[in-house]
Amino acid sequence: MRKGFFVVFEGIDGSGKSSCIDSVMKELEKYTDAVRTSEPTKGKIGMLIRSSPELLPDTEALLFTADRAEHTAEIKKWVGDGKTVICDRYFASTVAYQSSKLNGRSADRRWLLTMNNKVIIQPDLTLLFDIDPEKGLERVESRGSKSKFERLEYLREVRSNYLELAKRYGFVIIDASRSKEDVFDDAMQHISKLVRHMDL
Repeated sequence: MRKGFFVVFEGIDGSGKSSCIDSVMKELEKYTDAVRTSEPTKGKIGMLIRSSPELLPDTEALLFTADRAEHTAEIKKWVGDGKTVICDRYFASTVAYQSSKLNGRSADRRWLLTMNNKVIIQPDLTLLFDIDPEKGLERVESRGSKSKFERLEYLREVRSNYLELAKRYGFVIIDASRSKEDVFDDAMQHISKLVRHMDL
């Protein structure tokens, strides 16, 4: 069986990556076997993270990485079965967020990278949805919901970390400040380069 592909969407809160995934999945499902997944997962460890909002950065990072170890095993199986896996957040989220200071606390970036390198696989493509944190927060506030991570100075640091990771790992940077249609077209163009040779 033909090997599948692993594509990751990353970005700060309000970047529009999740809504873009909705559109990408509708397009992919027309001609390939696609799986949508996300982190934290809906497994036992992922649900523990979701229900524990006041963890220390190191504790949270350990849980995210444990959840990712289990998740990566699933991703490997899907890809091995020839599926195109679209993942909303992966290891870069943990590094970008947990190494940024929130309430004066952060985790060590080198430790985060070392720990995650033991459990991850490298995606075939990572799309970083880049947007000014002020505009991202405007979008979040328009939805009427806000998490502990959605603070301007914090998200500025997260964005900076993301851009450093993009340079280090070769992420494709997408200007997420544009219209949904333009962002989707851009994302789909890069994804199509991976899957266009598959049998339709």
